[in-house]
Amino acid sequence: MRVLTFTTLYPNAAAPTHGVFVENRLAAFAARHGADVKVVAPVPWFPLAARWAGRYGAYARAPRREARRGLSVSHPRYLIPPKIGMNYAPIALERCLEREARSLIEGGWDFDVIDAHYLYPDCVAALRVGEKLGKPVVVTARGSDVSLLPSFSRQRRMILETTFAADGVVAVADALKTELVRIGAPKEKIRVFRNGVDLKRFRPLDRETIRRKMGLHGRVIASVGHLIERKGHHLVIEALAATPNATLLIVGAGEEEGRLKRLAARVGVSARVRFLGAVAHEALVEIYNAADALALASSREGWPNVLLEAMACGTPVVATPVWGSVEIVCAPEAGRLARDRDAASLADALRRLLAAPPFRAATRRFAENYSWDETSDNLAALFDEVVARRRHAARLTTTPIKTAKSSPKLLVTADTEEIFDWARPDPSGWTVAPVSDIDRLHRLARSFGAKPLYFLTAPVIDHAEAAFYFRALHRKGEADLGLHLHQWTTPPFGEFEHPYYSWQCNLPESVQSAKLRELAACFERAFGFRARAHRAGRYGADPLSCAALAEIGVDLDFSPSPAFDFSKTGGPDFSALSNAPFRIETPNADSVAVTPVSGARAFRGGRLFLASSIAPAGFRRASAGLLRGLTAPMRLSCEGAAFEDLAALTRRLIADGGPVLTFSLHSTSMTPGATPYARDAESVSAMLETARRYFAYFRDELGGEFVTVDDLAGLYGADRLMVNPPLSATA
Repeated sequence: MRVLTFTTLYPNAAAPTHGVFVENRLAAFAARHGADVKVVAPVPWFPLAARWAGRYGAYARAPRREARRGLSVSHPRYLIPPKIGMNYAPIALERCLEREARSLIEGGWDFDVIDAHYLYPDCVAALRVGEKLGKPVVVTARGSDVSLLPSFSRQRRMILETTFAADGVVAVADALKTELVRIGAPKEKIRVFRNGVDLKRFRPLDRETIRRKMGLHGRVIASVGHLIERKGHHLVIEALAATPNATLLIVGAGEEEGRLKRLAARVGVSARVRFLGAVAHEALVEIYNAADALALASSREGWPNVLLEAMACGTPVVATPVWGSVEIVCAPEAGRLARDRDAASLADALRRLLAAPPFRAATRRFAENYSWDETSDNLAALFDEVVARRRHAARLTTTPIKTAKSSPKLLVTADTEEIFDWARPDPSGWTVAPVSDIDRLHRLARSFGAKPLYFLTAPVIDHAEAAFYFRALHRKGEADLGLHLHQWTTPPFGEFEHPYYSWQCNLPESVQSAKLRELAACFERAFGFRARAHRAGRYGADPLSCAALAEIGVDLDFSPSPAFDFSKTGGPDFSALSNAPFRIETPNADSVAVTPVSGARAFRGGRLFLASSIAPAGFRRASAGLLRGLTAPMRLSCEGAAFEDLAALTRRLIADGGPVLTFSLHSTSMTPGATPYARDAESVSAMLETARRYFAYFRDELGGEFVTVDDLAGLYGADRLMVNPPLSATA
């Protein structure tokens, strides 16, 4: 497995402790699983390498390339303009990663997966590059990308979109997963792989020898981390004033050093505080061994490695009760959590710990539960999973369906579903509308000679009156019937209730397949034959969905909705999809013919539609370009559209050369109050009148003809399609 890791949180020769937790995980994974890993770890561009320039000078001193712990690391520069840097960063990092990734590929080192860390801006940029290069992306939430950045609306939106779009999502602590779920991320998609500790590097040593060398005696407390407010060194200094006969070792460098020294003097503990400056990560083992306790007073932490490193050396800890710290300090031998994040609470916890410390050997044994092995194995399994899914999709082939030119053809379809809250699909909050409502549409369609195709959900199939009605229509030859998967109302149930999973293609493959099999069996029991047509719930289709359909004998799909982009809420983006039909073929020679739901984009405020024929047939994505913001999508439907809009859209679709147009609507739009389009009885009547005018226009003015599912078999090539196989042929 070849892994390209991308993150701005990574050490370099000029900043050897920066993001060391990412390096630790990556090195452990590579060593345990023999993975071929390269790292792209950008640093901000700065013109001066002078030491007086502080961390900015360190950026300039970072080498362009280096080898660290057996891994090749590049540090390309990216520009962050003042004032707009926070919003511009994803763009700058995207350019940086794309350039490096393409260079590696051109040099003969292609990779299987992008491993990105820190949800914003790093993972946002990684996803954009992964999409361009066709690579799966696994993202890891680290800390303040969850605990702080979502407080900004723009960043919150982009972080959520990242969790939707990523092939895999990892959080290093349960607390981070909980917060991501709270702000709207799908919980089932997030794996918790906590950080580990290098038990060989951090281990008990001869404490007395180390303490003599350092000139230490009495109780010793260590506080390790950058000298910034968030790390809470000031609280530890204030707590030291209430902890007599103890020495405090502060390890780290940063902007707060001067203020911390003044604070130590003001509270009268200067003689008992040693500022050791920045210390190499590998040298921390002696400081941990010298200490009787480690104090961590952070305001937020993802999974603070310093706690486990200290414990691995036998040193118990005191920590503020925030984020991942609570998950680590979970046993007496680990140490104590302060009641609150204040000096008094820290002092009390330190006093109690130092008065009755656990045996250092017990603290070490506690830390031994947190080796990197489990995390490395979980990471390897996730990488294998996302790569296998992409390879499965790559084995599916897409071919355009070529047809002879003929008069315009129209298939009338209806998503025949239960009444439910479109904003929040619920497994139990639904009802089935009276069949008399949809019968109004059916009688209208039949008056024009149309034979509608009704896609049925499980609640409709299981409803005695509805099943009887549609069974009768089919037996009389007045309707075709197909499947419509609403996963939240289709067994097997359990988990996957987040709206993200209402998009059928977002379900795990095994879950989607199980639900489709159950829906197909339910359909066959109700109607006596196997369904061969399907439309995904909420149009949530992708190539792998088609492969799942082929497994249950469905060979006609009508799911993708050109011109529409559902990605903001986790769904597919069809904004640049062609209306042309295409075929998805599996390695087993099964095939599914896909007929998109007819639609296009029109300039806002007008009826000038963009051509969709320039996009290739299939699920391939193409850029919608600068016109995306100037246009809006429209579907060939009487829902929310005027007759004049439908006529203009139809002219565009015919000009684009599509062999068949699909007119679609939701059955529940025939029930007053059931959908946003059917506010009242007058709204329903208006939609029916729009449909009547449109059907008359299509037949009488355009010379079009209404087609059926069987007609599609002849249009697309009867040798490639089955025509409603009898029950005996489905065994």
